Amino acid sequence: MNLLFRSLPSIIFAIFLSTFMPFSYASEKLNGSPNFILILLDDYGWSSLSKTMDKNYPDAKSDFYQTPNMNKILERGIRFSNGYASSPVCSPTRYSIQFGRDPASLGRTRGLGPNNVDHDQVGIPQILKGTDSNYVTAHFGKWHIDADPSRYGYDEHHGESGNRAGGFDTGKNNRQWVGYAADDPKLVNQLTVDTIDFMESASESGKPFFVQLSHYAVHSDIVYSEDAYERVGRREKGNLHRNQGYAAMVDDLDRSIGAILDAYDRLALNDNTYLILVSDNGGMPVLPQKVNLGKPYKPGLNHPLLRGKWDVMEGGIRIPFAVMGPSITANSQSDVPVVTHDLLPTIADLAGANKYIPEDLDGGSLKKLFVEPNTNVQRNFDALIFHYPHYNRVGMNEPHSAIRMGDHKLVNFPVSKRSLLFNIKNDPGEQRDLSEQLPDLVTKLQEKLSNFLESVDAEKPENAYNWKTTGKSGEVRTKFFERYK
Repeated sequence: MNLLFRSLPSIIFAIFLSTFMPFSYASEKLNGSPNFILILLDDYGWSSLSKTMDKNYPDAKSDFYQTPNMNKILERGIRFSNGYASSPVCSPTRYSIQFGRDPASLGRTRGLGPNNVDHDQVGIPQILKGTDSNYVTAHFGKWHIDADPSRYGYDEHHGESGNRAGGFDTGKNNRQWVGYAADDPKLVNQLTVDTIDFMESASESGKPFFVQLSHYAVHSDIVYSEDAYERVGRREKGNLHRNQGYAAMVDDLDRSIGAILDAYDRLALNDNTYLILVSDNGGMPVLPQKVNLGKPYKPGLNHPLLRGKWDVMEGGIRIPFAVMGPSITANSQSDVPVVTHDLLPTIADLAGANKYIPEDLDGGSLKKLFVEPNTNVQRNFDALIFHYPHYNRVGMNEPHSAIRMGDHKLVNFPVSKRSLLFNIKNDPGEQRDLSEQLPDLVTKLQEKLSNFLESVDAEKPENAYNWKTTGKSGEVRTKFFERYK
């Protein structure tokens, strides 16, 4: 066992004591451009924190995982109860963050397969450096974009890394869902140290910085440190979350975030630095993952939300989404729907770089919500779109898309020619289909969804990438609709 990881917090503090300059950075004059720390979690579910993301649903939290450091971000900043990933799978969301666009308009709606993204677009570092050439930028961890990070202005990075860099084994050694100890599980220790070193160096130089820490956790394989496994083993298992190895992996991840927060405070960054916590998609619906052939999960690990990763039901796209930083009221909440492709225009707005962003972005700035949590977000399109036109046997197993407008969400299944309508405000678990009660609204949302997908030349089911499919081509295999009879 690697002793470096075994005592991550103490080791990080030792690094502080031995390497940090003996003066306080609070007295160091930074220029007027703000700093940004973006922490991107992998496959982390909305209800997998030990503090709820929505104060209206106090029980929407883990009954086994303990996340005291993630909780601190919620306590010190604003939580978005209706925070969404742009996609129910990882790579499209990661593109959406860098470019501020919906995956359907980007041409990337799958984690694998054909990629139609225009890689000549400008990313976050380029926009920041456009407004202030002193910005230094870094990306550490899982990239999962088919172009080198330096192409978009990252000064430091780990290259074109994907799941396997973080220990993903595709189950070949029959360990994917079982769990095992590792010296540096999911490279949590390395990513943490690299991020803190970068923060310290930028602060010492007086230069503004942007750093994205993209964790490999909690994507499978289940990997954890021995001390975390022992520690969580002393807790009583919950009714919803029970896997000790997975809980240990969450514990390791949370300790990393704690070290980042310690560095944030030690470097006296609170007056000029925004820290953002998001996930790339919803959490795993079940453990171990088994082919479910479209059947409802009973219940899923994302309860009270329905289903999980791979589907555009709430469990697959609603995520932890929180921001702390200057002028943000502590422990505040916004119920306004926000999405990960809002991050680029938000960062640009906070940095005074609006003139450097393209006019046709799908995302909108969240800056006003930091002060007025119930303010509407101004986007070029007045609804959120989630497009997954693929057959996927471990998910819904049928192409589907969704549109969220106001309190309502329509989920459309083009192959089976059926739509479901939900009032997400009153029914976040998507238990009550309102399509027969509100046919006019169904028609309106169907038209808006169709018009958007056509306007961006979105992938169609007949041309989309299929994954782990069975049966005849084009056959409708989902049994999902049975719950709404």
